[in-house]
Amino acid sequence: MNSRAFRKYFIDINIYNFPISLVFGLLSGFAYGLLIFCSFGILIGFFGFKYFNENQYYMYYNLGWTKFKLLKKVFFINLILSIVLFSLILIIV
Repeated sequence: MNSRAFRKYFIDINIYNFPISLVFGLLSGFAYGLLIFCSFGILIGFFGFKYFNENQYYMYYNLGWTKFKLLKKVFFINLILSIVLFSLILIIV
């Protein structure tokens, strides 16, 4: 499967996800920001991408990616990033 296409999708989803997570992180704390980043923020990114870039899903379908496979992979990567960042913060503090 085309990894460059997935990277584009990952970045496009997190363009909507990151600002929401950052706001929650600044208002509620770093741990809550990471929790939003790896869970609820992905859904916000999905709906933002679906609203603004719906026609790009045809390209992903043609490359063999379904919406579920794309979201599952984004979720696991964001989860791993969140766990690593949280662990680093715990080690530093």
